[in-house]
Amino acid sequence: MTMETPQLIDAVVTWTLAGLSIIGAVLNIKKRRSGFAFYTVANVGWVVVDVYHGIYAQAALFVVFTGLSSWGWIEWGRKGWKGAGVPPVP
Repeated sequence: MTMETPQLIDAVVTWTLAGLSIIGAVLNIKKRRSGFAFYTVANVGWVVVDVYHGIYAQAALFVVFTGLSSWGWIEWGRKGWKGAGVPPVP
């Protein structure tokens, strides 16, 4: 059984986005600001995938997640992460 090209592309894209999301989670656990960048990229990708597949409620959820991850990036840049001794970005 072989996958057709659109199915293969869909599988590669969704697994890549899943991987980016996991990397974002691990980086946040390690108190790394870059985790928010991975989340933002993955979340934007999930919005595109969900709209393409007509899953509009989930697309809306990922729009919110994109906003939250962007907000996290900004806040951690302003304040630093107090628990990790990371100074704020000037």
